[in-house]
Amino acid sequence: MTTDETTHLLAKPAADQARGPEGWDENTTRTAHIGKKFALWQIGALCGILLAFADTSLVWATHETVASRFDNLENSSWMMTSFTIGYCVTLPLYGRLSDNYGGLRPLIAAYCTFCIGCTLCGIGQAYWQVILGRLATGCGASGIVSLASIIITAPSDVAVLRSYVNIASTTGLSLGGPLGGLLGGTIGWRWSFLGQVPIAAGCCLLLARGLQTSLPKLEGEEEPEGRPEESENELKPVVLSFDFPGAITLAIGISSLLTVMDLRNQLPWEHPLVLSISIVGFLAIVCFIILEAYPGNREPLMPLPLLKTEVGAFCAGQFVSQIPPYFANTQGASDTEGGVKTIPSSIGNAVGNLLAGQVIKKFGSYKRLSIISQFLCIATTLLILFQWPHPIGTWGTLATFPFGLFAGIILSAQFIGLYNCAPKQHMATAISMYYMSQQVGIALGISITSSLMVQRFQATLLKNLVHVPGYEEIIRSILTDSSLVALLPPSVKALVRQSYLNSFWVVPTIATSAQVLAMLPMFATTEKCSR
Repeated sequence: MTTDETTHLLAKPAADQARGPEGWDENTTRTAHIGKKFALWQIGALCGILLAFADTSLVWATHETVASRFDNLENSSWMMTSFTIGYCVTLPLYGRLSDNYGGLRPLIAAYCTFCIGCTLCGIGQAYWQVILGRLATGCGASGIVSLASIIITAPSDVAVLRSYVNIASTTGLSLGGPLGGLLGGTIGWRWSFLGQVPIAAGCCLLLARGLQTSLPKLEGEEEPEGRPEESENELKPVVLSFDFPGAITLAIGISSLLTVMDLRNQLPWEHPLVLSISIVGFLAIVCFIILEAYPGNREPLMPLPLLKTEVGAFCAGQFVSQIPPYFANTQGASDTEGGVKTIPSSIGNAVGNLLAGQVIKKFGSYKRLSIISQFLCIATTLLILFQWPHPIGTWGTLATFPFGLFAGIILSAQFIGLYNCAPKQHMATAISMYYMSQQVGIALGISITSSLMVQRFQATLLKNLVHVPGYEEIIRSILTDSSLVALLPPSVKALVRQSYLNSFWVVPTIATSAQVLAMLPMFATTEKCSR
């Protein structure tokens, strides 16, 4: 199939067109019956995605509370870092396993790993046990999100179904934080993790039942479009076909990169530990690239030729475009206020996903929609750049709505572009690479933006508080725990807030730059991709 700017991606199957309006026959009845059965596993897949993203935002809201219970507040960020390590390391593994062996078995394994991780977090008696649980949860969540996105996306309804996936993820991110805070303040933080286990188990059962349901083929009939394909052929020998060296070097490389970013606020960059981990990570990534490019590697974990196609452009775009979202969360003075300020962005994201799905389904073009939305997203970040360095009210906060709206449109449109361009035999791997690019982009975006913002904030505080008695201790306390600002005298508090506003321009500036870079791969892609 070949598409261009005037070709509908979601055209009706040729068989339906040939039958015409009077073509309701036995095949049509059977297809409708299958569609009803598949609604069961689609619900399970969407609920699983919602749960995985809700878990992420839940930890954003509660990680300091959990760490403080173990007297490890200074290491609270490891709850998120360990999750990200597990998530990024296992994403390519799930993609390759799905390409080789089908989606059902890896998906069930992902749910089991997720449940084990949540259980470890809930019953952990030491902080390292909680960290281990978060690592396992990340390993499971990556499979839940990526594999569910693969099996739920039928070619005939890719735009609409993809919008549902994005709405589920956005809803999860919106609900997880407030729900985690509520549970932590009532029945305890442990139950915020343990309570996820039965929900995940229920989603897994729905998926397993729906994906295993099959009807006997009619004579001469092919598999219906959009039906999950679970191969009944004998599995390939895992030990012989799986790229273990590639998996190990990739795991070391990503883990080292994320560990260095987590150490950025504890140790200077020239510290021997930071330098050693950086060198190990760099060498591991180089070894991974060599292994994947080696001609004798018949089953590469991440086929590098994919990066030479438009799949590489889409992945690069996702990597860069996920850097800006951090700025939307930097103005919250408290957890409650911060949560409220993210609501407009979440609503905009959901609306954008729905809008993109319907527009692409009707007109069949995703490239122009992506570029226009990216332009408007840049305009939004420029608006915030000039508006947010000053005290803002409710209307200023609402500027995050169009940002979420256009970001939602871009996410849906870019996924559809990837789906349309990726080689069928490497579809799961391509989608996993796409998600890994997002996750690494988020991690780097938070790290880079936070580091530069803290450096600028510290320099501005030194300039504005130099005449305040004990200013060095005040600055050290503020940078350690921002909630201490409320305890300062009114005159000092005003100086601190003004210092923050004067430093905030760094964040939307980085966001705008990243959005401009993210547009370049969009121009490099076409809609003339053969499947």
